[in-house]
Amino acid sequence: MSFEEFFRDFWWLMFPVFGMFIAFMGMVQSESRSRKVMDLIKSYVDQGKEPPPELLKLAAQRSDYDMDMNGWTPPSMRNNSAWSFFMFAGLAAGFAVAYAFIGQTEDWAWVFLAVAVTMAVMAVGALILLITGAKR
Repeated sequence: MSFEEFFRDFWWLMFPVFGMFIAFMGMVQSESRSRKVMDLIKSYVDQGKEPPPELLKLAAQRSDYDMDMNGWTPPSMRNNSAWSFFMFAGLAAGFAVAYAFIGQTEDWAWVFLAVAVTMAVMAVGALILLITGAKR
């Protein structure tokens, strides 16, 4: 398959990939904004001053966060990484087995291998987040 054939057959994939990129950038910006608000509130508290009500309102919008020894962390983040690791590892194994069974007989079986590799990369990422994540 040449690049021209590949692009002709899968040109539409640029839209979901672009959407995922935009969603990722939105998550990064939201996390950065939340972290800055929490750092600013913490600096007020460290100085013994009352934080402005506007900052507290911004922090209240992120009510899923709780204060622990390491700073502001979402309580469910630790469990999500563990579940994500097992889910992606299971999907990678399933697609790898599917590729092993039909990889020799079908021309399109490479799709199973591509999905298995993608899920394995996601599992490794979830494992890294699980290992390096905030501890209680």
